[in-house]
Amino acid sequence: MKNDVLINRYAEGLAGALRTEEEYKAVSVELGEFAGLLESHDLLRATMLQPFVPAARKTEVLEDILARQGYQDKTRRLILLLAEHGRLDILGDIVRALPALWNERQGVVTFEVRSVVPLKEGQRVRLEETLRSLERRPVSCAYALDPSIVGGLLVRKGNMIYDVSLKGQLERLKEIIRER
Repeated sequence: MKNDVLINRYAEGLAGALRTEEEYKAVSVELGEFAGLLESHDLLRATMLQPFVPAARKTEVLEDILARQGYQDKTRRLILLLAEHGRLDILGDIVRALPALWNERQGVVTFEVRSVVPLKEGQRVRLEETLRSLERRPVSCAYALDPSIVGGLLVRKGNMIYDVSLKGQLERLKEIIRER
């Protein structure tokens, strides 16, 4: 089980260190690329995640890769810090947590929207306008497909979930019937 507190701590630290939207985008892309590289290369992943490989050797390998990629200083420092503490395995989770934390620092509320089928552009615009008027701040929506909800939407903001899915309505109906 991954430690969400630890993941958020690293992601918040990074979000706080980034100064501009351009820097945020560049570092996000670079971290995503490196996480993909780590995931797709078995030997590299095994070397970096193996506790028996000396830390100095891991650092040497990483510095060589990072220099060849020409990554920004903040990208390099985070990757090396994670490696130094034996936490490269959470890099992908940090990359996924970063957009919401960056948006939060910019005053933008992030929503995760799940639906069975892709929403049409007009539906997305209406949903985002509704959420913006409810929040009274700019919003950003991350859309994903989830066939398990059967129909409707599942909208999540942090720990709050607004379930207007067919599955959610059926679950509520089941609870009402149990209570009687």
